[in-house]
Amino acid sequence: MEAEVARNGWEEKSWDLDTMIGHKFKELEALSIECNQALRRLKLVQGLQYVLNARGSSPAEVLGIDYKSTIKPALDSFADDINKSSMSKLEELISLQQQSVENAAKIEAKRNHVAALQSNCDEVEAQVNYLKKETQNYTSRCASEAKKLVEDVEIETHNVDVVEREVADVLEEAMKQRDEGIQTCAWELYALVDSVSKYKEYMASKISEMKSNLSETAGAVSDSYKSSLPVQFGITFEANH
Repeated sequence: MEAEVARNGWEEKSWDLDTMIGHKFKELEALSIECNQALRRLKLVQGLQYVLNARGSSPAEVLGIDYKSTIKPALDSFADDINKSSMSKLEELISLQQQSVENAAKIEAKRNHVAALQSNCDEVEAQVNYLKKETQNYTSRCASEAKKLVEDVEIETHNVDVVEREVADVLEEAMKQRDEGIQTCAWELYALVDSVSKYKEYMASKISEMKSNLSETAGAVSDSYKSSLPVQFGITFEANH
């Protein structure tokens, strides 16, 4: 009776053990699938995979692979490759960081240089604007003075014309008279008319000369204004360089 009870106890333990082994085997199957997928992704050994054998008597027979002699060396080699690659990437990263620092310093230097150039450009522009304003004022003054001078000359010319006409009238009247004294006076008047005519010619020549000088002055001011721009910029940028 005791033997039968003991046998029943062992049979129950055996069934429990078989059930547990079955569960563990299913877990191993799921793990083996994940491991095989990982092995295919890693490409450690061509065609290497876990093939479970429920009748195996050792871990290697159950798994279908000897982990220590097959998987572990391949994983160690793969880990070494990863470490070497990581070191190479780290060295490359350090080099890139150094280059980044150098590039940042160069960019900052360029930015400062550009700021200095901009400041010089602003200064030159202010000088150009000032010169332009002064040139315009000078040109305006010259034009006003020339206009007034021309008006004065025209008035003087008109006065000369009036005098010339009066003298001509007197001369014409004098020519009608035969008196010697009157003839002498007529010749003096004639000389005066000749002098007035020459003075008129002289004034006309001066007016033409003044107009020519005014035109040359305006042209010189314009040329000076145009040539001042490249000179100003040239001096500034040469100093910076």
